[in-house]
Amino acid sequence: MKKLSKRNVLMTSLSAALVATAVSPAVISAATVKLSVKKVTVVNTKTVLVEFNKAVNKTSASKASNYVFAKGSGVTVTKVTLSGNKAILTVKGADIKTASFKAGLTVSNVKDNKGKVMSKYKTNVAFTIAVKSVAFTKVQTLDTDKNGKLDSIAVTFSRAVTEVDKADFAVAGYTVTNASTRGVVTTLTLEEKDTNDLSAKPAVSFVGEVKSSGKSVKSIKSVATTTGFIVVNLGGENFAFTAEQNFFVNAKLPETFTRPAGSQLRFKVLITKDGVPVKNLTFVYLGGINSTTNAQGVAYVPEKEEVSDLSLTLLKMPEGYKVPFTITLPSAGNYEIKAELVDHNANDTPVQGAEYKYLLK
Repeated sequence: MKKLSKRNVLMTSLSAALVATAVSPAVISAATVKLSVKKVTVVNTKTVLVEFNKAVNKTSASKASNYVFAKGSGVTVTKVTLSGNKAILTVKGADIKTASFKAGLTVSNVKDNKGKVMSKYKTNVAFTIAVKSVAFTKVQTLDTDKNGKLDSIAVTFSRAVTEVDKADFAVAGYTVTNASTRGVVTTLTLEEKDTNDLSAKPAVSFVGEVKSSGKSVKSIKSVATTTGFIVVNLGGENFAFTAEQNFFVNAKLPETFTRPAGSQLRFKVLITKDGVPVKNLTFVYLGGINSTTNAQGVAYVPEKEEVSDLSLTLLKMPEGYKVPFTITLPSAGNYEIKAELVDHNANDTPVQGAEYKYLLK
């Protein structure tokens, strides 16, 4: 057998080492693995986790537009937060579903740290919706015709229900004449009583059978009844208000009006609830100026000064001047709000010829 020289032995060893290195899995992985989605996990109905197989370019992986759910699913991505090679998607639309469902998700245009764009990735994401029992979440009295007598009760369900009928409800002390449902709210029409009963809070019980997600429901837990109406009379016209309301008082003075000698002109705002003055109620006018009602339910605008000459000029314009108000009403009830220009130095005598119009924003 021919003996190899030391030089040949060395060359043979180097060649073997180079071959071993060339086929090493670790070296192949580092050089050739392409960016892809490793796993998609649904954390809950508001969060989905997308895990990549390697480090990602932060800018591209943080774009919500690179994660798109199928249009028909009703699910959209509103925000993306990165944590290493994981993208945490904040989603909306899944939490309002009433049954478990799948939604197609497409991930695209995400780059790795070297700027290479991954291939488009598509998958179906399964959202699990826990089936909740049907219950009343809110029961509120209403006075829809504003005559001081209860005529309706709004019942809010925890889930949408169908096949609702007036016979499904019992209202203590009242007769239910009709039931109409819109969304999760069923409005029960009541037979009015002869006397004022706005303070009444009759118990409402479920005594019938409805359906929710196609399944029969025969037992529904109720809640205590509360007063649910806020009715505001603005200058003789009734408006149904939410707790916080924005409105305008459009005031107009005759073009020939002049400030009376020795007068102090201010707007007087009177606020009552169920005929009783509302005291210590702070509201905002002209976008940021506060005024507070006194024990008589009266507040002045301006609170301590008189109306400026510039303001009077605006009030004498042909279209008058709209003064914006923002008011938060403390509780449900029948309110009346009246604003008028008065002479504070003459026992709040109303300014003659002034006209007022109330408008909701």
